[in-house]
Amino acid sequence: MQITGLNTHDVRFATTRNMHGSDAMNPDPDYSCTYNELFTNGDQTGCGLTFTIGRGNELCVAAIMALARVLIRRDLDELENDLGLASRLIMADSQHRWLGPEKGVMQLAALALCGRA
Repeated sequence: MQITGLNTHDVRFATTRNMHGSDAMNPDPDYSCTYNELFTNGDQTGCGLTFTIGRGNELCVAAIMALARVLIRRDLDELENDLGLASRLIMADSQHRWLGPEKGVMQLAALALCGRA
């Protein structure tokens, strides 16, 4: 069974209307998350998410879409037999490595895809 595709959702909650969750550091926290689904050519679907506080959530969506490319057409058995493989593939991609895949938006995206960094 192979991973065949990805669907990522930019989910936002307008919590600043009533100032829910605001504090001295976050005066306008529109709590948001990216929710993604990895599809297979079988009956299994994987999912993951990461949270932000609003603006910038679209950056997480874009990073997830970019990083997920290394997982498409990968054999699911291969990934299950080596649980760190997905993380290594995502974190060591030479075209994204310079962006700092172990910090910031890239780390949030990697965590949403493989659950560890």
